[in-house]
Amino acid sequence: MKSALSIMRIQSVSGSLVVSVAIFSLGGHCTSIFDPGHYREEDIIRKGIAVIGGGASRTYAAITLGDMGKDVVLVERASRLGGHENSYTDPATGINVDYGVQAYYNISVTRDFFARFDIPIVNYTFGEGSTIFADFSTGQPLPDFTPGENLSSYVQQLAKYPDLTWSWDLQNPIPEELLLPFRQFIEECSVEDAAFLIFDSTEGVANPPFLDQLTANVFKWVDQGYINGLSVGGDVTTAQHNNGELYSKAQDELGSNVLLDSTVVAAYRPYSDSGVILAVSTPSGFKLILALQLLVSIPLVIPNMTPFDLDDREHDLFKRWHYSAYYTGLFNNTGLQDGYRYVNVGINTTYHIPELPGAYAINPTAVSGLHYYWYGSPVEVSQCDIEAQMTAVIRHLTNSTDQTPEFVAFESHTPFKLEVSAEDIQDRFYDKLYALQGYRNTWYTGAAMMSHNSGELWNFTAALLPGIIDAL
Repeated sequence: MKSALSIMRIQSVSGSLVVSVAIFSLGGHCTSIFDPGHYREEDIIRKGIAVIGGGASRTYAAITLGDMGKDVVLVERASRLGGHENSYTDPATGINVDYGVQAYYNISVTRDFFARFDIPIVNYTFGEGSTIFADFSTGQPLPDFTPGENLSSYVQQLAKYPDLTWSWDLQNPIPEELLLPFRQFIEECSVEDAAFLIFDSTEGVANPPFLDQLTANVFKWVDQGYINGLSVGGDVTTAQHNNGELYSKAQDELGSNVLLDSTVVAAYRPYSDSGVILAVSTPSGFKLILALQLLVSIPLVIPNMTPFDLDDREHDLFKRWHYSAYYTGLFNNTGLQDGYRYVNVGINTTYHIPELPGAYAINPTAVSGLHYYWYGSPVEVSQCDIEAQMTAVIRHLTNSTDQTPEFVAFESHTPFKLEVSAEDIQDRFYDKLYALQGYRNTWYTGAAMMSHNSGELWNFTAALLPGIIDAL
């Protein structure tokens, strides 16, 4: 997309970096947001690589590139690194609660990254205790419901597409069964008994509803890595049950090379190999980043990507995404029994899969009386509305008219699970997306490129870094 602003170009030389500086003119008034001459020297950041976003893949990239001797700056809009990793420390007991990312795929890149910070890890267990299945919209229990756990038929079909675990490298032409609505796959492959378990494994996937999802998207979510994680030793977590420790240590090590509470407001990305320029809003004012290469690891939706000077090719791809809304929170004073997991089911729905928007489950924590919940929706929902709905759920489950929980933490993981239509997949969308790697000195990692599995993302990012380094 061409800017509506008129553009002039000047040249700026910084060490080995030669970049064309854009000066925008609007209504006869010229701004110089990309001109180093209009910044204090201490507000100009010259680096080999700029990384945008501070979640799992971008934190891994920044640390690993630093270990390789590369100069990196990381820009993160939140006040801490971690992305979907959400941790809370109970002030009364000092006990930490992970209420976002729970575990990590147990592969070498995961073990090596935790070892890099001397963080011991242990096998992740799903916890002990009983599960209560109930319709959260009414509180009515479903006492005789036992979700099937036999995934053998599903795994047999999944095994036909081994590349889906590590990429979006699909056969050409794309097999028709991958583009079926998942409800049709369930019937044709006789996996009805495991339908609820698969639904429960796709938390956050709500747009379209689970049974209307493309089979390819379900395979990408409940992939072989996820199946492996269901076995003992398949997933790991920190020995202290504090997944935030990884990101705290990474943040400390990166030090001044992390710009927190900061966002890119404008970018100039030339078609030559002359680098990129980013204008960044920070708590201490605007900074100008001059970098040779750019690594983007934020959700690739148009509102996020508009400041990055998109051209028609990029805009045409990024506009095709649709996504789900996904939230997590912590509350106490619920009146619920400690040690019980409450799972939302539909009393009269297909496979007892609940209708969304709504909560998936309410889980106990190591802190007595403190529970966390996950909430999904096909459209974005405000924190106020979600907490009002969760209050109603608590009253249904406790058969009370006045039980009022205290909400102590809330995080949005929206936009979640970026997807495209069957028509776009048939049109080789993911081939076109991957072809953007290196285009205009820009590279991409993160969930949109791969999955929401941190271990798989680290593996994907590790494979991407040599190309970025070669382009310096």
